[in-house]
Amino acid sequence: MKEKKLAGVVIPLFSLRRNNDHGIGDLTALRQWIDWAAETHVGFLQLLPVNTLSRDDCPSPYSAISSVALEPLYLSLEPWTIPGIEERIFLETQDSQPWLQPAGADLVDYPKVRAWKMWVLRNAWHHFSTEAKFGDMQKAFKAWVKDQGAWLEDFACYQVLCDLFGTEVWWHWPEQDPARAREIAADYEPEKDFIRWLQWLCEKQWSFIRTYADERGVKLMGDIPIGVSLCSSDVFFERHLFNTDWCGGAPAEGNYAADPFTAKWGQNWGIPLYRWEVMAMDNFSWWRRRVSHCTKIFSMYRIDHILGFYRIYAFPWKPTENDTYLPLNHDEAAARTGGRLPGFMPRDDNDQWNRNHNLADGDLYLRVLLSAAPNVEVVGEDLGCVPDYVRPNMRQLNIPGFKIPHWEIKEDGTITKGDEYHECSFAAYATHDFECIIDTWNGCYEKIKRAIDANLWETDAPATPTNDHESEIVREAEDGARLLKWFADYTGMKQDTWLSPWNDQIKDAMYSGLFRSNARYAALLWPVLFDINKRLNTPGTTGGTNWRERMPFTAEMARQMPQTEWLQKTIDDQNRTPLQGEDAIKAFKELSEYIQPVITVNNDHFLKGMLLWPNGKNR
Repeated sequence: MKEKKLAGVVIPLFSLRRNNDHGIGDLTALRQWIDWAAETHVGFLQLLPVNTLSRDDCPSPYSAISSVALEPLYLSLEPWTIPGIEERIFLETQDSQPWLQPAGADLVDYPKVRAWKMWVLRNAWHHFSTEAKFGDMQKAFKAWVKDQGAWLEDFACYQVLCDLFGTEVWWHWPEQDPARAREIAADYEPEKDFIRWLQWLCEKQWSFIRTYADERGVKLMGDIPIGVSLCSSDVFFERHLFNTDWCGGAPAEGNYAADPFTAKWGQNWGIPLYRWEVMAMDNFSWWRRRVSHCTKIFSMYRIDHILGFYRIYAFPWKPTENDTYLPLNHDEAAARTGGRLPGFMPRDDNDQWNRNHNLADGDLYLRVLLSAAPNVEVVGEDLGCVPDYVRPNMRQLNIPGFKIPHWEIKEDGTITKGDEYHECSFAAYATHDFECIIDTWNGCYEKIKRAIDANLWETDAPATPTNDHESEIVREAEDGARLLKWFADYTGMKQDTWLSPWNDQIKDAMYSGLFRSNARYAALLWPVLFDINKRLNTPGTTGGTNWRERMPFTAEMARQMPQTEWLQKTIDDQNRTPLQGEDAIKAFKELSEYIQPVITVNNDHFLKGMLLWPNGKNR
């Protein structure tokens, strides 16, 4: 059965706003946006990872300190959502010091939000843990803790030790032996209980939100990053599963990069590599645990950097050393690392033998993920340096890959039309790591406008330059025009439409074309939807506005905005309206056996695929 095409909106949880949201988007705000999505015929809301953040001023959701634990900052602080809060707490309250209260209208102030919300939650925990009226809930909480197993105990210990030693960088701790660290943390059982309680609250609130979204017919789309932070409870307590001598990342981007290190060396994310052969010994239980917890709260998820399951680009130094290596050439860098240089691991794609084994690895690992949560819809972020064996394999596994229209250029220099896309794909003009398409468009137009103003552009083609300065203006204008003409061909725009700064007519043509494509999913970022030219993250950089941009309106306000009416009409006109009522129930039953088969992967399967080379030769 062919699946119903859907449209979605990328809305990081931190960006959401509601009345009395305490400085960051929370799960009550998400519930309100679920209502908005259902009314607007939005099929899915795409969130970024929601696992526990580091305590940086601008923490990246892609560098979580746990693969399972959820971020408490997203908890809704309402009496009906937190046992122990007796009445609503407003930001105008005088019960706390002003410096504790979150501030900032447009950006999340993580240190202030964290201080404020933890102060509120600790007070609630005191009431919950000491008052008899919560007796039944206390029993339920203790039973839940018992059911969670080792991951929760490890996470609570790790959090206690971070506070005790003043840093999340565990290799700077005076004690780095996991067994001894557990003994030290055992002296802080009340604090560990508070940490466990926060996770209990997270699961309770998220469970409600997941059920609410399902009932409203809106899919919540989660995100599983390729790695976890080197500074994480997983790596500290399960170190045998990770190769901490190398850091995963992405290859150099040359002139496309926003910072010099990424341009020269690539992106060094600082995530440890996996010891896949060790993970196989218990049938990949770490991955199964990670996926199963994610899919408790999300009905679909995106695999970030799915290319890393086939082979991953790795650095022999940590990101803190990037500045040291930036000015060095390869020989100088190798001299510092004992001969090791950045490159693909466990092997590159330079010959067919390597390529065959990289394909076999990726196929096996992805089948493990799919088998951990059968019938859950999965999307793979496959952007970057993509080997030609990856996308056919993803389609075989029914994992849609990304289609960025202006990256889908044929050998003859023409853009691939949307009706040529494979159905198993996810179309978008940008992800959260890209500049806003508004900025992309206007940047191209400004190059043409500069040539027009210099009398170097005639109708739709450049004039003949007479010197080097004019040649540069013409070259840039040609680059800009090439991209805008691709968009025009993709959407059917005429010149009197596309030769202009971004406007409502261009926006309508661009997203009508995108939604009209054959891709199973099509999405746009919330800043583009609401005509706000902001970027959510710039790869290779830290701080600034990364992961901090907030909507200047609530879901209730968005209901009355013309952009919402436009989005619903565009979705309906391009046949991406979600199925409703009996049609939705029927489709769900039919797809339950179609979306992804149950795939069994056991140790024998892994050993045959990983430990033996062709012709029975041991690796």
